[in-house]
Amino acid sequence: MNIRNHLPKLPRSERSLTRWFDASAFAAPAPFTYGNSARNLLFGPGDIDFDLSVLKDTKIKESLTVQFRSEFFNLPNHPNFGNPAANISVPSTVEESSAPAIRARSSSG
Repeated sequence: MNIRNHLPKLPRSERSLTRWFDASAFAAPAPFTYGNSARNLLFGPGDIDFDLSVLKDTKIKESLTVQFRSEFFNLPNHPNFGNPAANISVPSTVEESSAPAIRARSSSG
């Protein structure tokens, strides 16, 4: 239930992994009732994912080709954290702490 009738979005300078939105803007509704918060009220940090591939095919013979390839994953080296858990009845879940596992590097021949 939104008790202060304002958006719980914090200014960018106040956001952190443990406080992504203002949880004090909400209160748990009475048992067996629905609250008055809007749907999709909270937004996560978004994803920054930029992968780059550079390749060159070189013909050795008419039927033989060699490919030189270089691949870069997560080029800006930026962590993409998951959306914050928004269960206000459990205060320890009102934080954003998950990040996907780092992709393993592989080479192909």
